[in-house]
Amino acid sequence: MIARTHRQKEANELARDAGLEKSAPRDSRQSPYVTLRIAILCAVLFLSGIGALVFETLWLRLSGLAFGNSVWTAALILSSFMAGLALGNTIAASSKLQRWRPLRLYALLELVVALCGCTIVFGLPLLGQWLRPVFQLLWSHQPLLVALRLIFSFLILVVPTTAMGLTLPVVMRSPLLRDADFRRVIGLLYGWNTLGAVAGALLGEVYLVRAFGLGGTGLIAGLANCIAAAIAFLLAAGDRRRGNLSGPQTEPRSPGKYRLPWRLLFVTLGTGAILLCLEVVWFRFLRLYVASSPRAFSVMLAVVLAAIGLGGVVSTVIPRRLAQSNPFLPILLLMAAMAALLCYVFFPAQAVQTDTGPFNLDSWWQIALLSLALMFPVAFLSGILFPTIVARVQRSVEDPMNSTGITTLFNTGGAAVGPLLASFVFLPSLGFQLTLVLCAAAYILLALVASQRQSWSFRRPSGWAMVTLSLAAILLFAVFPYRRDQLHFAYATWPYEADERAQIIAQVVKRVEGTSDTFQLVRRDLFGQPYYHRLLTNAFSMSATNPHSQRYMRLFAYLPLALQPESRDALLICYGCGVTADAFVHAAQLQRIDIVDISKEVLGLADYYSGINYSNPLRDPRVTTYVQDGRFFLQASPRQYDVITGEPPPPKVAGSVNLYTEEFFHLLNSRLNEGGIATFWLPINQLKVDEAKTILRAFHNAFPNASVWAGPDEEWIMMGIKGPGSQVQAEDIRRLWRDPRIGPDLIRIGIEVPQQLAALFLMDGEEIDRITRDIAPLTDFYPKRLSDERWDVQASHHFAADYMEPSAATQRFLWSPLINRIWPDTLNGSLESFFAVRSTRYLSDLIGSNKLAELDLYLRGSRLRTPVLEVLQSNEFRLAIAEQVARQAEMPPAETLPDLIAGALARRDINGAIHLLEDEKNRGSGGLNDWFLLTYLYCLNGNVGKAEALAAADFGSIKKDWFVDWLWQKLHDDFGFHPPS
Repeated sequence: MIARTHRQKEANELARDAGLEKSAPRDSRQSPYVTLRIAILCAVLFLSGIGALVFETLWLRLSGLAFGNSVWTAALILSSFMAGLALGNTIAASSKLQRWRPLRLYALLELVVALCGCTIVFGLPLLGQWLRPVFQLLWSHQPLLVALRLIFSFLILVVPTTAMGLTLPVVMRSPLLRDADFRRVIGLLYGWNTLGAVAGALLGEVYLVRAFGLGGTGLIAGLANCIAAAIAFLLAAGDRRRGNLSGPQTEPRSPGKYRLPWRLLFVTLGTGAILLCLEVVWFRFLRLYVASSPRAFSVMLAVVLAAIGLGGVVSTVIPRRLAQSNPFLPILLLMAAMAALLCYVFFPAQAVQTDTGPFNLDSWWQIALLSLALMFPVAFLSGILFPTIVARVQRSVEDPMNSTGITTLFNTGGAAVGPLLASFVFLPSLGFQLTLVLCAAAYILLALVASQRQSWSFRRPSGWAMVTLSLAAILLFAVFPYRRDQLHFAYATWPYEADERAQIIAQVVKRVEGTSDTFQLVRRDLFGQPYYHRLLTNAFSMSATNPHSQRYMRLFAYLPLALQPESRDALLICYGCGVTADAFVHAAQLQRIDIVDISKEVLGLADYYSGINYSNPLRDPRVTTYVQDGRFFLQASPRQYDVITGEPPPPKVAGSVNLYTEEFFHLLNSRLNEGGIATFWLPINQLKVDEAKTILRAFHNAFPNASVWAGPDEEWIMMGIKGPGSQVQAEDIRRLWRDPRIGPDLIRIGIEVPQQLAALFLMDGEEIDRITRDIAPLTDFYPKRLSDERWDVQASHHFAADYMEPSAATQRFLWSPLINRIWPDTLNGSLESFFAVRSTRYLSDLIGSNKLAELDLYLRGSRLRTPVLEVLQSNEFRLAIAEQVARQAEMPPAETLPDLIAGALARRDINGAIHLLEDEKNRGSGGLNDWFLLTYLYCLNGNVGKAEALAAADFGSIKKDWFVDWLWQKLHDDFGFHPPS
């Protein structure tokens, strides 16, 4: 008896030293009845997690429609969401709620979430319309407007989010759990609730929104909450029949009657902040490799939530003695710190690279692979941490609802602060890599806070583990590759390092890690001079000043200005590289130019562009810039415009779909003056054909006077006129080409005469009606009419080619009622030849062509410059640089000769081109194609004898093929050339 008492005393002392709770542990064996009830509650919390996550994503998406889609608005909505959760946790932490049966109260809370959630889903778009007059009234008082949006977002979300914050703590007070192991129950319920959120993230994005729209998805989320409520109510009724409704064995104590474990609460506050801060950093980092799309975001979010949920479930199988020992929390935190660094260092970047660049990844399994490698270990450890901390807080608070509520309150508070610190403080000032290192260091700091003196004792194995992990962590910080971020930035830029000629050199001239994105400005130098710039957002080429982009971007401005010459006020939505803005400032008749972009970093890069005929348009005194979501600007600004143009990110980039819906286009129409014109980008080369048609249908629904225009490519421009439109005078159109700034600019982009402007026409509203007869429009509530799937390139080419055929294109133009109303028929002469040039250039770029035959067609059949330059792989921008370099040298450098030859032929200086080709031949720098070109030009210039002598001299080195046979026959038929035998 004495020995047994002594052993019991020794065991108690060991337990005290190890930090175990003083009361005897409950019997770990549970009756089948309790086990079944816990399993049912896990299913209930799983359904609750589905509904909560779906509602959260829907609210965030729809709040962007009502309050704007900027990073500040997202922060407002997130803050309101977290504030509601925190309010629910506060109620749970401070209130006994003794008058309510726990499961019945839980059922009521789920019904409140369902009812309010669905109401918000259907009411938020209407709220944005109702508040529009208020927004316009307060437009000149931006701080007051921001405060109003914060108040409204909080009031809208406070009821359902408070109910969400109460659900888990209320369930923990259920009498049927009183005999169960608290630590095991909180781990299971927390884990399965989080796994339900995983299912919600994937189901909503992959299936529900596409099948049922946002409204239907909201109803299904509400249904999940209602089913959870019904099961909980039935459980409560069953327990009442069994007489299992007595309260907890001990009365809950009010906060004043117990001492809060502040150290543990500080740790849970810190872990919540660090994990959410890391989530922002991880998502930012992964966007250097993964296409920025809703699917990618949902997969990445699902991986984080799955890791947390599995961690919660796994925490239930950790031995009780280990989980409640003092060193357990510090060890977990040290492991989390090391995992954060190691997962970044060993990130498998090369494992999933593609030929077109790592960021083009769009398959879910590749995204999941990268997400698992980077985020899973730390999130998994976080999932173990939370229920472990709740169980320890329970030892001080005793009431399960209060302990769960107060722990969740601190964790939620940290989770609310973490993303704000990451987005607005750490990322802009430190960058993603140093922010990640800082988070790892914060984990170590929390480990020190959570540890006690005996945790470091070498008398216990746990002490050795603590010291070993600490030393390993210190060593890891010492050897960490602090320049590793340069490697990841380089992965994002390498697809853009190659170009058509070796003389083009790429270099990053500016890199900015902003509040929402990482920007890299890549400059291309040609012959040592700036040629063009490319703006990479994360790793996506969002805009560029290359010649191809210059053409359609400048047409966004020049096309409406040609058809509405009396325009005075213009609005540009999305700045990009400033090409369209630069075109607008060339127009002297414009008195005000407003430019809206969601990113201040994009506007801040305006001074870093340089090149031919480009200066910072933001320095023009007529320009006013706004850092704002374009849609909210249209909704809140009171101004009206004569011209509005938009070139937002591609429709499939995350967050961009709201700028392509029917509701947005109606809003666009409402901000135009009568007779005003809107132009908008439609990149059919980045869409499935039906997806392009659903946008066309949406645009035409908003603009009855709609039309589509394009050059010899698949960068289409939708144009809408408010009202019937009026006919423009031919002289007003010709005046553009006489303007000293606009005229040369139009020629540079290949629009050399007014008829070429007409030859951009593709279709009017009647044709849009015909091809979209059975197509539903893209709308706010059905955004998944644009899928995340890659487009069918061949189908897009076939669709576009039908509108490039010269004869049919000419007839569509001449027979269009819209064109007959607005276009002067005096400019219709020789239109088919200009449509033919467009068609030829399109097909040449698409399937290739006999370049010499194409060149002969342009030289002898037209006076246009641009087609000649393009067939010789040059353009006005390259030519200007080549001529500048040549003027500065005694002899034109050999690398400039191809462009100088193209320039001579573009101005029909055949002698000059021959002289340059002969110079190139004498230097030994020309190729076989230059030899063929020189032979052809000799004949074209009347020097057939020289052509025959050249052919005879080099005949032995020429391999006979179909092209040589064609050339000899062509020269013989047209010029009397006798090929060598």
